[in-house]
Amino acid sequence: MVHPASIEKLKIAFLGGAINSAVGSAHYSAIRLVNQFELVAGCFSLDKEFNQRTAEQYHVGLNRIYNNIDELIEKEKNNLNAIVVLTPTDQHAEHVIKFIRNNIPVICEKALACTISEAENIKRELEKNKGYLSVIYNYLGYPVFRELRYLILNGNLGKIHHIQIEMPQEGFDRVDTDGNPIVPQTWRLHDGIIPTISLDLGVHLHIMIKYLTGEKPLGVTALSKSFGNFQTVKDDISCIIEYSNDIVCNMWYSKIAIGNRNGLKLRIYGEQGSAEWLQEDPEHLKLADNRGKRWTLDRGSNDAKVCNQPRYSRFKAGHPAGFIEAFANYYTDIAGSLQSYNQNKTAYLNDDCFGITEALEGLHLLDTITRASSSKTWEEI
Repeated sequence: MVHPASIEKLKIAFLGGAINSAVGSAHYSAIRLVNQFELVAGCFSLDKEFNQRTAEQYHVGLNRIYNNIDELIEKEKNNLNAIVVLTPTDQHAEHVIKFIRNNIPVICEKALACTISEAENIKRELEKNKGYLSVIYNYLGYPVFRELRYLILNGNLGKIHHIQIEMPQEGFDRVDTDGNPIVPQTWRLHDGIIPTISLDLGVHLHIMIKYLTGEKPLGVTALSKSFGNFQTVKDDISCIIEYSNDIVCNMWYSKIAIGNRNGLKLRIYGEQGSAEWLQEDPEHLKLADNRGKRWTLDRGSNDAKVCNQPRYSRFKAGHPAGFIEAFANYYTDIAGSLQSYNQNKTAYLNDDCFGITEALEGLHLLDTITRASSSKTWEEI
């Protein structure tokens, strides 16, 4: 991996990500924090007013904002190191393929696609055009989460045999002060072959397990329910998943878990120890060993090996690094992989940065969860 200090600023554009979007400002804040990217152009919104207001707020020249994707490609394809795709998930495949065909490297918000076939089409275009693609999974950027990966890969917990991972949220059961349901973005209220909740939340849980263990899902049984305010979509999914190397995983993600803003939580158990991490308290990793010892590790711990590295210490321990910093850490990894792509078109992703292979594996898992919840049987992946 190329060291971040050696990377010149990479010129990028946004497709989507306007100031009225769910994620636009988070991405903009992250690239500013990293200081390895320069946002120079964009088609932030099809609404001309929001497109212009976003350009002004993001300090992009009004002569470099565009009304649609085709204008953006025509005017900017020779001026950019990458495009960041921040449109709704159901538009990703079409947009990503257009950029790849025009030889523009792509950074795409998760989920990469809505179906396996869409992802396979993207894979074919990448291979045909020798293109670049990385998919953003921002939770992987938390320093203490990366410390956990180090501990697992170095055998500190022993052989892993059980994982419990969950991502409960309350949005689809919340009401406003008048008792009316709080309505999310329109695209979240439509389910395709794979339910939108899986594409929204399940992808995170898959990639977190992949990052920590390197293992693959083999089979699953699941239940999918609609409990909340919007009966047209699934909003609560529970699974038991078998992973390679004889790992059992209990996975739950939900939009109707009242009291959980974003209760992302991981517990992982090995033959010699265990660990617990909660996203709302991201600076602390609870650890235990098989001799009865329990302790907490953070960025200030003397025995930390990863989370206390300079790249993660924007300020000293005790001053928590949070969600935007995690985004920024992942963008640092992408900057390194883009630099590698410029030097070697055939091998550009690093250990902390993921692309089409992991996206396809995740979609196969989510598709199997859907089939298992329908068949009420064990389904092989």
